Amino acid sequence: MKRPLRLQEDLQPASGRGYMHVCPLCGQPLSLHDTRDGDQAYWCVPCGKGHRAGELPLGALRPLPHAG
Repeated sequence: MKRPLRLQEDLQPASGRGYMHVCPLCGQPLSLHDTRDGDQAYWCVPCGKGHRAGELPLGALRPLPHAG
């Protein structure tokens, strides 16, 4: 019998493609920056808060409007 590898369902999409990274608090776009340890992080200038690229909070990805 196979056991599931994860106990809960992923709430974030597998890829950020087609999504805009926004601040979950104010909704403004986040800017991507390199950190000193070689990782990347998203930063919200108005709120003065950031999140590591691999650990985005819920609400940080907003679907892009469809062109056409």
